[in-house]
Amino acid sequence: MDGELNSDGNLKNTKKEEEKKLFQEQPCIKIIRRQISSSTPLRCKLKIQASKKLENPEKIESIFKEAKGKFRHMAEDLDIEESNNEEYIVNITSGMYRCEWCNNFRKFLGKELNVKVINQDINCNEYIPSRTKFN
Repeated sequence: MDGELNSDGNLKNTKKEEEKKLFQEQPCIKIIRRQISSSTPLRCKLKIQASKKLENPEKIESIFKEAKGKFRHMAEDLDIEESNNEEYIVNITSGMYRCEWCNNFRKFLGKELNVKVINQDINCNEYIPSRTKFN
């Protein structure tokens, strides 16, 4: 049998399995970050997915607008697109402080919605070509 066992003898869930279960069973949001350019100005995209249990996913857009004003010195160009009522894409174009803006926005979003934020991202310095789709 592969994997670690809990004290009760059952297999431990992996972090990914726990996050999947959390996303299905509780109000929360999942944020996937991708760097989509490797030359200046650097560009990133944040895919924000609201769980089915989140009662007010439409608030994501207004919270983004508030964060855009609040943290504006950290990024050059920011916008948000609604994919559907439960999914949004944030586009970030900036220089030195884009990662700081992302981190502040993720914390702010979780605080304002009063939910757990599941972050699924790669290293901020790792480039993923734009042809790579969000998973």
